[in-house]
Amino acid sequence: MQNRETSHRIKVSIFMFITGCLGFITVTAFDKLYWHTDILAQGYPDFSHGYLIRSVVIFVSVIFLLLAVIGKKKPELILAGHHKLPVEMICILGTLFISIICLLLFLFFPITFSLSSLEDELIEWLSAILAFGSSIILFIFVMKFRNHVNIPFSAKLSLVFLSLLFFIIGMEEVSWFQRILHFQTIGMFDGNQQNETNLHNFANDYFENLYYGGTYLFFVILPFLVVLFSSLNKSKYLRLFIARPYIAVIGTLPCAYNFDAWNILFIQASFFSSLIILFCLAVFSKKRIEQCIIILTMILVMITQGLFLMKGEEVFMRLWEIKEYKEFFIPLVFFIYSADVSTHLNRVYAAETSWFPLAFE
Repeated sequence: MQNRETSHRIKVSIFMFITGCLGFITVTAFDKLYWHTDILAQGYPDFSHGYLIRSVVIFVSVIFLLLAVIGKKKPELILAGHHKLPVEMICILGTLFISIICLLLFLFFPITFSLSSLEDELIEWLSAILAFGSSIILFIFVMKFRNHVNIPFSAKLSLVFLSLLFFIIGMEEVSWFQRILHFQTIGMFDGNQQNETNLHNFANDYFENLYYGGTYLFFVILPFLVVLFSSLNKSKYLRLFIARPYIAVIGTLPCAYNFDAWNILFIQASFFSSLIILFCLAVFSKKRIEQCIIILTMILVMITQGLFLMKGEEVFMRLWEIKEYKEFFIPLVFFIYSADVSTHLNRVYAAETSWFPLAFE
């Protein structure tokens, strides 16, 4: 009897997975053959009947794919430790507060909101500083424990790679300090979209969406999968690098900062899936207070995206300026993740205990 139920569940999961995939294939086919749009085409959000139906298909497809993965799993989730003032909750609430401030600026001080996102202004510099800070935190950790025999070489190498990646992202954000130092564009970079010393302007749309998609997978999807499949936590390597679930909650906030990219399939898919993942995390949560905070995050994500889509055309001075805020929240997640990894592992080695802390359990 149990084998029959298991077999039935597997068949249902396979059906839902195939249905979800077919939904995305159908949308892609319509984009190419009916609307004749590129997969990464940007512009003003389209709210025509056809595109609203398209959004519904994307939403339903996301639900089917996630249900196929979740099945009947009901893991028990605890985001924070048992401290009087959990750092995890402080990070979530602090990020929510920053997001609310940005939203209030958008609603009541639109000029300030727009001017702050210009090149070499507050948002761009904060984005770069957070990326540099993330790089420095990981680099210091690697240097501090470079000779520690209990840390595998592969772990050290991966941390160095992340540190280098965050550094490059920070340098790209400020065009390798070209505008500050006033040096001419290096020959190999001459002729890119902004004629500046940076890599992403050679193919801005592709780099940009790779950046958004990659960070969403790493900081939201992977932690959610670890919640669902606890066996993944048995791998020491994965337990080191996959962000803890509370970071997944924070990682959903950048998914609400879309306007000119809203028509892109995977942008809508990441937004819808972030809402469903937050709902699932709330259901799995064992603590009432954590459940309320996750639901608050989900509501804020919905309201933020809705307001940007409804009022963006009236407020934005530049069509793409909301991306500057999106690219601020992503490095903020970098910084929290880097500090989290470094802090926990420092505690472990300082105490001369096992390789991984209880907080990862």
